[in-house]
Amino acid sequence: MLKRVDIVVEHDDCWTSHIPVTAYTINLEVYPHKDYLRSRILVDSPNKSILNSMKEHRSVIKIIKIDKFQNGTYVDFLNRYRGSIGGVLYDNEVLILNNVIKDRKEKWSFVTSSKNLKEIISKIESLGKIEKVEITDFNPVLFPNLTEWEKKVLMVAYSYGYLDYPRKASADELAELLGISKVTFLYHLRNAQRKLITYSLKNIITNL
Repeated sequence: MLKRVDIVVEHDDCWTSHIPVTAYTINLEVYPHKDYLRSRILVDSPNKSILNSMKEHRSVIKIIKIDKFQNGTYVDFLNRYRGSIGGVLYDNEVLILNNVIKDRKEKWSFVTSSKNLKEIISKIESLGKIEKVEITDFNPVLFPNLTEWEKKVLMVAYSYGYLDYPRKASADELAELLGISKVTFLYHLRNAQRKLITYSLKNIITNL
């Protein structure tokens, strides 16, 4: 049986314990054979100086880019795979739903098989103090089959006002935020919109 896990961890030996404000992971690429993850996060503050202690932490390998983005700060960087909670989750092939850093703690939401739960939680516990864990049955709603990139692009477009009128962000800005080209951003967004509109026409509007 599939389970959804929402877990909050105080991970002292990680850069996440050195972020005094809320940060949202918007993209995570893993390279276990090279022992690093490429993380793209949005920090809920325009003050870049708050990142100084994070940049100096031993778990951070390299800062690729720091930019102001609307009322926050966009950070693109490499951090170590081994010793990271993200690494544990990818090693165990879970479906990651969300990751937020708040109050210097990591909150992860993911889906996994019930038979793997004990082992995964034990591995996470070996890295930090688990402050809260909630486990519920995962009951996915039948919905259009969006690809991972379509989900990411749609979420970012919605979150940063690209779908508003007038638009609060441009396609160029959001493509750069995700580390992809404008053409690729628009391609995935239009595919996602087409799937959602088709689903609505077939399953919602026609049943009114």
